[in-house]
Amino acid sequence: MTFNRTERALAFMIGGIIILGVLCFIAMIIMWLTDSGAQGSMPWPVVMAIPLVGFPIAMLLVFTLLGITWTRRARANRTAR
Repeated sequence: MTFNRTERALAFMIGGIIILGVLCFIAMIIMWLTDSGAQGSMPWPVVMAIPLVGFPIAMLLVFTLLGITWTRRARANRTAR
């Protein structure tokens, strides 16, 4: 069974958001280990907010992808009978 364009786009969006969130976590850990006083300077509040917003959005996209995939497979099984 092949993925259609919507499923492929959702999968790449999920992967990109998760990778970006993990990279931001790694950057925050490095920042806290090297210079913990730099939290208030400009790029760090944005870097800290990306995982807080990105991971819930990625989880919603995962559920959407699962719903689309299950619906497509159910339709394919109904027509195969």
